[in-house]
Amino acid sequence: MDSNATESPACKPVTANAASETHLPALTGIRFFAVFHIFMFHLWVLYNMDKEETFATLMEGFRFLPEPVLTLFSNGWMSTSFFFILSGFILSYLYWGEDGELHGSKMRFWRKRLARIYPIHLIVMLLTFPMLYGYFSEFRSPLELLSSGLATVFLVQAWYPPWVPDWNWPVWTISALVFLYLIMPWLMRNLAKLSKQQMLILMLALPFISLIPTAVYAIYFPAGSTPEQNWQIFIGSTPLFWVPQFAAGMLLARYLGISRFNPGWRPHYRKTLARGDLAFAAVLIIAVLPGIEEPLKYFLRHGLMMPLYMLIIIDLARGHGIVAKIFSLPGTGFLGETAFSMFIWQNMVMVFCWMSVNIAAGTGVHQVWAAPLGLCLLAMASTYLIEKPLARKLR
Repeated sequence: MDSNATESPACKPVTANAASETHLPALTGIRFFAVFHIFMFHLWVLYNMDKEETFATLMEGFRFLPEPVLTLFSNGWMSTSFFFILSGFILSYLYWGEDGELHGSKMRFWRKRLARIYPIHLIVMLLTFPMLYGYFSEFRSPLELLSSGLATVFLVQAWYPPWVPDWNWPVWTISALVFLYLIMPWLMRNLAKLSKQQMLILMLALPFISLIPTAVYAIYFPAGSTPEQNWQIFIGSTPLFWVPQFAAGMLLARYLGISRFNPGWRPHYRKTLARGDLAFAAVLIIAVLPGIEEPLKYFLRHGLMMPLYMLIIIDLARGHGIVAKIFSLPGTGFLGETAFSMFIWQNMVMVFCWMSVNIAAGTGVHQVWAAPLGLCLLAMASTYLIEKPLARKLR
């Protein structure tokens, strides 16, 4: 897995300034595009789903997209796995000390993590409740709405499938992350006890461990069967099932010694072309393959894509290859910082899309570009005007 290339003729020297940086620009940059890919998948679901005649034009603009682009967006579920592996990797890089323990106190770590997501989450929930209460009250009892509302506010809704679709469906990802943040100090302490060989063996085993729930799901819902929503949510959103992906990212950083506490980890040269580029090309090829259905998509999402994602992350962290250059371009880091806000605002933007076609059917054709633009603007405003200033005060 070592992509160090100090003697390769196809390498370029790394500047002293780049070597002294503590951030990972390409990984920050690609995080935005991973979340953007997920959001476009959610919009594609709105376009592809059965709808009442009143909402027939919802996301109508998708039908004018080139077929490969449409397929790319329809396979946006693939990027969820990448997001969890990347999160484990970056947090390990930042917080996993050389002694095997969390750097700093657990309370400070958890406070900093929540400061990034909770203020915006509460703002969005305060906007969501009055907007959606009337709609949900038509088929949910007051007790069900209260329980799902409280669960979503406190970000525990991902543990119970019926709660996930209410109020802010995409935020199940943040709910899962909160659990992973909670157990990360424990994971660090125990994974640090492993030898290098044991770490490698566990990394190789984690994709298969991650696939165990999917394999059970496939037995009960084989290809061609009619899936049930709660079971789909259970297999796709339960926080416990994302531990292998998160732990894989953690182990990847630890095994390779990629840590801000290890200043010598950065390569002396950067490759012009890297294995991460080839892995990224393979991911793109899979992403434009039409007709990926259940349960195959769950096998890809929950395990089979992990080796490719890990190769990509290694070379992006090291700055090797064409893809690393692309995701380190000016502005990508600025966008990458908005990733958490993008998750939180997604549902609100989609609600606005439903409302707009109900008022004026012709707006549906423009939603394919207006919705992503609106999400990006909301995410940038909330990140840089609310999240970061509040986070600085809360820290």
